[in-house]
Amino acid sequence: MPDNRQPRNRQPRIRSGNEPRSAPAMEPDGRGAWAHSRAALDRLEKLLRCSRCTNILREPVCLGGCEHIFCSNCVSDCIGTGCPVCYTPAWIQDLKINRQLDSMIQLCSKLRNLLHDNELSGRHTFC
Repeated sequence: MPDNRQPRNRQPRIRSGNEPRSAPAMEPDGRGAWAHSRAALDRLEKLLRCSRCTNILREPVCLGGCEHIFCSNCVSDCIGTGCPVCYTPAWIQDLKINRQLDSMIQLCSKLRNLLHDNELSGRHTFC
């Protein structure tokens, strides 16, 4: 038979809308309040790197045959030969500009600047 008794002297705690919530831990390794955001942005930027030059993609283009993504300058010499990653033939008609990815990269850059500005504004220098 299940025990359905409520413990005595225990009433459910009801939180009013005016009571502050405890803030989640936002400072891993003591690197500042925006450390989680910076870490997530770092992971995202690793995914937005060119397979050839390993920098953040500039004017990203996709090869239609294999769908690998490169900077437009990094892949220009491969047209007519093959993809630098998988060697699938790459033709000029297969080259597609990825405007959506370019917009995401620009937003990441703006976010990086905001996070960097926030990091610098948290530091105080005294004369």
